Amino acid sequence: MSKNYALAAFFVGMVFLLTLVWLHTGTLMPPSGPDAIWFNAGLFTLLLGRFVTEYRFTKPNDVVLNCVTVFVGVSTLAHPPHPAWWEGIRWGSATIGVIAVALSWDLGTQARREERKWRSFLYQLVVSIGRADVLFSIVFILALMSYFALDTRETQIFVIAWGGILLAANLNLPTLGRIIRVGRKFPDRMILGTPHSFLAPSIIFCRRLGDRKPRLHELVGFTQSGAGLCHCLGIVIGERSSANETRIVVALIHCAIADSQLNEHSLMVSLSDDEQAAFTPPVDEAERRRLSKVIGTVAKGTSIAQVKFELFGSPNVSAGSMLRVGPPDRPVFYQVFDGMINEEKAVSESSRAFVEGEAEQIGRWDPARGGFETHDWVARERAPVYIVDTDAEAPPYIPAETEMLVGSVPKSNYPVVIDVHDGVLYHSAILGVTGSGKSFLTYAFIEDCKTKDIKAICLDPTGDYQRYLAEAVMLTTPAELKAFLASPDHWIAILETASSAKNPIETTFEVATTCIDWCKRTRPADHILNPVPRVLVVLEEAHLLVPEWGFNPQQNLQTVVNKTAQIVLQARKFGLGFLIVSQRTANVTKSILNQCNTIVSFQAFDETGFDFLKNYMGPFHVRALPNLKPRHGILVGKASRSRRPLMVHFATQTRAIRAELAPTMPMSAPPAVPDPGND
Repeated sequence: MSKNYALAAFFVGMVFLLTLVWLHTGTLMPPSGPDAIWFNAGLFTLLLGRFVTEYRFTKPNDVVLNCVTVFVGVSTLAHPPHPAWWEGIRWGSATIGVIAVALSWDLGTQARREERKWRSFLYQLVVSIGRADVLFSIVFILALMSYFALDTRETQIFVIAWGGILLAANLNLPTLGRIIRVGRKFPDRMILGTPHSFLAPSIIFCRRLGDRKPRLHELVGFTQSGAGLCHCLGIVIGERSSANETRIVVALIHCAIADSQLNEHSLMVSLSDDEQAAFTPPVDEAERRRLSKVIGTVAKGTSIAQVKFELFGSPNVSAGSMLRVGPPDRPVFYQVFDGMINEEKAVSESSRAFVEGEAEQIGRWDPARGGFETHDWVARERAPVYIVDTDAEAPPYIPAETEMLVGSVPKSNYPVVIDVHDGVLYHSAILGVTGSGKSFLTYAFIEDCKTKDIKAICLDPTGDYQRYLAEAVMLTTPAELKAFLASPDHWIAILETASSAKNPIETTFEVATTCIDWCKRTRPADHILNPVPRVLVVLEEAHLLVPEWGFNPQQNLQTVVNKTAQIVLQARKFGLGFLIVSQRTANVTKSILNQCNTIVSFQAFDETGFDFLKNYMGPFHVRALPNLKPRHGILVGKASRSRRPLMVHFATQTRAIRAELAPTMPMSAPPAVPDPGND
């Protein structure tokens, strides 16, 4: 109820009330005497309290004023009829007034933050009983029973007046009048709701009226009169529900709240096809599609690196979903990693549960780089949050010669690209539990290295590599390894450590030594200042090949692991790279893992491994690892074309199992590549 309407209703009520006084006493002067309590502490105070002091809601201070009025008014009665009832009203009002005074006392900020059920219960009890329309109605009814004959016309008129005051106080008559006028001009129009609160420059909450529930993405109109033309349009993007009411979330079209002329008397109405077609400016389909992607607004707790948002309705959002905040021409993208149910408490209504999501910044899309650049400021408060799904076109980008397309941002068309040269030269690690997708990503990476003239030697304790790498040859001796490195016809080789008599740790060191010696000996002069990757050593089940100190089966082999780590440390400048593949991050020596400048982590559960990964991607991303789906992983590091950690849906691969065993590397290899140092 607006203040102006309340004051107008008060003056109209006073005219009507003075008319009753004139009919009762023959004068317009307020009555006196014991029976005048029907006026002094009854209808007059009811009218004053309900339309002047409590026209919006009742506060404890209002209750105190009401109780004092009743206590003083009843105390003036000398020997009234039904004395027990009057005494009950008198001291009951005094008790309620004392409690209201106590509730009005400011206990400090900390006390207000603490939840005290007994205080909430007393608050609800006091403001319910101490309201003007309850307390003064009790006095009025008892006054009629005590001082008037109930079967007279005068008493009946008093009761009608009392009922009229209560009806006017509890019915929103202006809105009711507008609803009645709707059918005259727009027979198919329905009143759907009224504005409740404004959330963002173009988002509004509307209190739903009636049984008709607006459909998601339905176009609605706003008007100041149910029979008038709509002055702005909106699209329904969700709802917010509590025990008492449902609020519809509407995004305005072609205007902001400041320009929409909306207020608490406006009406949200349904629109016919003719009204939609006649509206100026017209609403195009592109604008409707854009607004239909709004899923929430930026919430409290948002930072530069992370956005928190309140979710409207039940959109198709999950971990990895891509979000957009900001104008369409300069959006900042975020990726959902977590969600939780929060609860909002109110004094006069029950708690409201709502879903709040958390998304990590991935940045602005850089079309020249083919990835996301970090944005350096926080999102605007209550800004709309849009979902980016497969309806949005993929940004045009053609990977460079050194790059490889590995997948996409989950549930979107945005490509995810890595630089294979950086992935090899600066060493990489692919981590995750069995069945998460790390092996197939490794196979694809190895095969892409072939297209970029990078040889790959795979140390495989599992025996799986030769089943899936169709162009691979097998290595069984050091001579075959040297022949492979010198061959211009073979690019992928596999050494199965389980078939070797040597310890896998020693085999790893020997392969690393042979490879770096060959890279040193054959390095072209123009690669000295600008290294180019030429050989990749893949360590499958790396926890068996370069184990951490405490997991080494033979402690005397720890020196061998340290020597391998020294080779990894100096390998880059000679064009030699290492790819670490493991399901047990904690068991791999950190002296090698720490040299990996690119990390891909699939689903993982190892808390010890999490401590290592936090150094690369932070605790927020690490917490998401146990819940990752198959073929979903988090990519971070130098090879990624995005500056920040990114959840990736890696491309689905269909691989046929090799029908025959891979052939052994032929020793009749062509002459070795000439040593550039002898030219």
